[in-house]
Amino acid sequence: MENSIGTGQVFSKILIVGFMIMAVIFGAIYMNKRWSKIRDIRRQGDAQAIVKALNYYYSQYGYYPDATDDDEGGWDYSNDTEQGGANFMDTLVKAGYLVAVPFDPKNDDIYYYRYKKFASDEYDCAKPFYVFQVARFETEDLQIGYGSCPNIDWTKIAPNGYTAMEIE
Repeated sequence: MENSIGTGQVFSKILIVGFMIMAVIFGAIYMNKRWSKIRDIRRQGDAQAIVKALNYYYSQYGYYPDATDDDEGGWDYSNDTEQGGANFMDTLVKAGYLVAVPFDPKNDDIYYYRYKKFASDEYDCAKPFYVFQVARFETEDLQIGYGSCPNIDWTKIAPNGYTAMEIE
């Protein structure tokens, strides 16, 4: 007697394997979108904590912290690996307003946080001010934040991110 598999059995096994492959692909796509949303929720939480810490710092000292190193054009970037990664958030941690230095979940050239304190009269703002930005979110339709001077709208610099700006 031969041990043969009928055409129907082969077809059903191919169909089962095909469905399993499709389930794995759809699961991976779903999980990738899910992780993107989770990372964006963390970014939003970090932004709220950083802005709140900056406001507490201002309440105590009467000014916002300076950028501690010049990564690019005076901005402090969370993805800066040079100079030990020092940035303005170290000041907020040392002052006790943040438990640890927050960083973007991906923290690469596309997804990062940045901060800069500007002098008065820059971009025609009458007083010194700071700008904090989450460079980019992975999902759409999130709040873009606030902040503009007469000569610049900071929210347009990070259109799919978040911007906070406060004047001293």
